[in-house]
Amino acid sequence: MKMQALGALLVGVVVACGGDKVKLLDSGVDAPMACDPVAQSGCMTGEKCTWVVDVDGTATTNEIGHIGCAPAGGTLDGAACDDATMNVNGGADSCIAGELCISGKCKPICDPQLVDGAAKGACPTNYACSIYAGVFESSGPPVAGVCEPTCDPLTQALNVGTTGTAACGSLDPTKPSGTCVASGGFRSFHCAPSGAMVYANTDRKAPLADSRGNAYLNGCAPGFIPFYYEDASGAMKTLCSGLCAPLKVDSTIAADAAHKDDNKGDPTALGKLPTDPAPAAGKSTCAVGVKGSETEEDCRYVWFSLAGGDPSKALASPYNDTLGVCFAYQKFLAVTVPGMTQKQPEKSCAKLPATAPLNDPYGSAKDNGCYPLADSRTLVRKNAHRTINYRLGNGDGLVVRHVFD
Repeated sequence: MKMQALGALLVGVVVACGGDKVKLLDSGVDAPMACDPVAQSGCMTGEKCTWVVDVDGTATTNEIGHIGCAPAGGTLDGAACDDATMNVNGGADSCIAGELCISGKCKPICDPQLVDGAAKGACPTNYACSIYAGVFESSGPPVAGVCEPTCDPLTQALNVGTTGTAACGSLDPTKPSGTCVASGGFRSFHCAPSGAMVYANTDRKAPLADSRGNAYLNGCAPGFIPFYYEDASGAMKTLCSGLCAPLKVDSTIAADAAHKDDNKGDPTALGKLPTDPAPAAGKSTCAVGVKGSETEEDCRYVWFSLAGGDPSKALASPYNDTLGVCFAYQKFLAVTVPGMTQKQPEKSCAKLPATAPLNDPYGSAKDNGCYPLADSRTLVRKNAHRTINYRLGNGDGLVVRHVFD
């Protein structure tokens, strides 16, 4: 489900890119494009196609602007810069053409539809295209983003560089200024701005959101993402969920005392909580006070929710069998039991058999994301007995920046 940012276009401003036409808001007629920020076309010599700020954002609203031509700056890629404001330099930043100042650094403008390295407008290896609320928007979702470094969603470490990689490159890992969020389709994770105002937004807490309730991807504490709906009773409120390291488990595996807590995740996997100085073993489980918040909570393989419970529809994500999301199963009333008028809560992976009859309303461990995708692809059952409720399941959505500046 894509989120729409708060900012509306200024009346009468023409904004477009990529050779398309857009409508003037006050006329309803088509107008030719202004310029293309990804291709850097449509502007005169010495100019750049960029995001021009018309109204600055506040703590509760996104900035408003338009895509247009502005004098090309001289600040190079990766160099320090000042984010654009409406009263400075005509609303444009000081970066060179093809770059945009985000969170105090010039970063390459990219096409969010492209995988890294695929074509012009794609980000280099170990970077992903991040789209920001209130930036490069026309009449719909942002048409461009900026390249942000990829990262490990459990340890929160950058995938590039050898020093200063902790907590998305934060100067002080105990006060992270970045968080690892999902890129489109959960193909990768990339860094986004963070700060103290979201450190308390942990498992099953409300994320930072816009005025319409649309959660920002970086609206949760580092190590947590907005993912599941509040419950399966029709509520449309998304809560933060802990990211965890899953283990294959069923009732037989869990009967072994050495594996009785395997449903909560791998206790040997490294993880980092928001204010930890460094990743440590045991910090990637769904235990209360770690990545979980409920006594009854599983670490379910991420493929399960991304595929809506149907393994044949699983996304081509490298995280299908290595990353999990904390799932407070008793909060989700989604199981239809014959003879009962109300839907019943899910069961823990530790209570589900490896296989189950087709008429079993709860299904098996393989049916419920308790096993890796590779062990679940041949299922006959398609979880028809329940509706999997989640939000941002494809990693689609916007990150917010101005509230952390």
